[in-house]
Amino acid sequence: MRSTPSTAWATAGPRARPAERRAEDPRARLSIRAKVVLVSLALAPIPFVGYGYVREMENVLRTAQEQRVIATARAVATALHDRPRLLEFRPDEDGSGHRPAARAATQEIELILTGLRRASSRIFVIDQQRQLLALAGSLRQEPAAEAPPELGSWAWIQSRVLRPLWSLLLERPREDFDDAIPEAILSGGRVVDAALSGVPASRWRQTPDGRAVILAAGHPIWSGTEVIGAVVVEETTNSVLTLRNRVFEQLLTVTAAVFVLGACTLFFFASRLSLRLRRLRDEAEHAIDAHGRVRRAIQGTRDGDEIGDLSRSFATVLDRLAEYNEYLERIADRLSHELRTPIAVVSSSLDNLRTRAIPEDAQVYIARAEEGVHRLTAILTRMSEATRLEQTLRATERERFDLGRVVSGCVAGYTAAFPQHCFELRLPERRIELDGAPDLVAQLLDKLVDNARDFTEPGQPIEIALDAAGPAARLCVSNIGPLLPEAMADRLFESMVSVRSPAAKGDHPSRTKAEPHLGLGLFIVRAIAEFHGGTATAQNRADRGGVLVEVRFPIAAAPGPAPG
Repeated sequence: MRSTPSTAWATAGPRARPAERRAEDPRARLSIRAKVVLVSLALAPIPFVGYGYVREMENVLRTAQEQRVIATARAVATALHDRPRLLEFRPDEDGSGHRPAARAATQEIELILTGLRRASSRIFVIDQQRQLLALAGSLRQEPAAEAPPELGSWAWIQSRVLRPLWSLLLERPREDFDDAIPEAILSGGRVVDAALSGVPASRWRQTPDGRAVILAAGHPIWSGTEVIGAVVVEETTNSVLTLRNRVFEQLLTVTAAVFVLGACTLFFFASRLSLRLRRLRDEAEHAIDAHGRVRRAIQGTRDGDEIGDLSRSFATVLDRLAEYNEYLERIADRLSHELRTPIAVVSSSLDNLRTRAIPEDAQVYIARAEEGVHRLTAILTRMSEATRLEQTLRATERERFDLGRVVSGCVAGYTAAFPQHCFELRLPERRIELDGAPDLVAQLLDKLVDNARDFTEPGQPIEIALDAAGPAARLCVSNIGPLLPEAMADRLFESMVSVRSPAAKGDHPSRTKAEPHLGLGLFIVRAIAEFHGGTATAQNRADRGGVLVEVRFPIAAAPGPAPG
């Protein structure tokens, strides 16, 4: 009766490799460089803080400008106090108002206004009848002379890159605004009304075309206790805007430079840090192969930071692990050497007992003892077999041989040695040659057939097939029997891994005295396959009727033409 997979194979979960564990990690991965870039974004609020600071400074400048304009209006009004004759306006008979006395008064007022006015400011004087008596100055600034172009790469970057960019963000003051005095300002403006009422006043207003903002300050002109006129001083905010834009440009330029320099520095540092960590990770992953053996040690760096400490710790751990693996690999030979002597003593004592007269009821105990000694000897032989094989592989010389001939010779020996099994052999028509050791390939096939016999009922066929699959030769051994658990497919070829259960032995007469298995047979198969540059895999058959073990070998290249 065929045993079920649950009784024929011992289940065990596969070990997750480092790369698989990283792939299964559900957490979103964020590299160190990405984190540093995010940290560098902490510099982003600097422009906004600077913007608030400049805005506050602009308010302070506008307040100072307002105080300055009011002071100018007060100074002009003080200069015209108690001088009513200057503000008398008597029109000529023709209504033109250009009598010599009026013209002289107007010129004197304009002279006073010119002496007190500021650049880009306009001052005018009106009387109680809201007649314009004098006007001096202009709200538009004189165009400044062009400075000679600056030389150097930084000047080129500022003029060609930064200033055009900042011009898109900043509002540039315009000088092409309408600076005419609206009639509404003279006839009903709040500043004029307040000044003619004896109250100083100031107001911000836009030009008629909305292209500029004008600050107007009015102050009454007194003659004794009577208001005889008003002085109005106007000035645009273009000077404040120009200063604000200049500060903004400097702030944005410095902030951009600091941000770019800081981000590049942090990114370079993060890249170097990430490179060192990746190098350490790659060294750690390549130091141990897929079978847990230390292939090469890590060279600890001399860096004095935490990564240097980590690399030196890894190097120390791998050195200790390599020593421990070497100890484990040699323990089989040591145990075999230590146990063979007491086993030989027990075996010789049992042989001596056989020569003595022993009661019949004691013969069974002697037989059991001899069987136990035989099993112990077999265990020791198998324990040291893997170690001897590794030593043999290192010393074996390669030769070219016919793989089909080796397989057919082995199968002929199996047919004679195990008549209770049926062996089916399929060979290719073409000759398949390998570069390696034929004796090792025969040992590999012995292990595969021995493994197949243990799970095949007498009379059931064991199929052995050899064919060519492109540049590789494929050797397959298939048997009818219990299925292989999917979780064990990748672990069968590891050392000391056995998936046999006691129920898998002794189920039929051919296995009444089955030898113990330590899980080294398929491990030896894999070692021999890798020595020949091949691979070994195990899987369930397509018809789900048994197990198929496949070994692939690279076919030897055809010999080149002989030198002529």
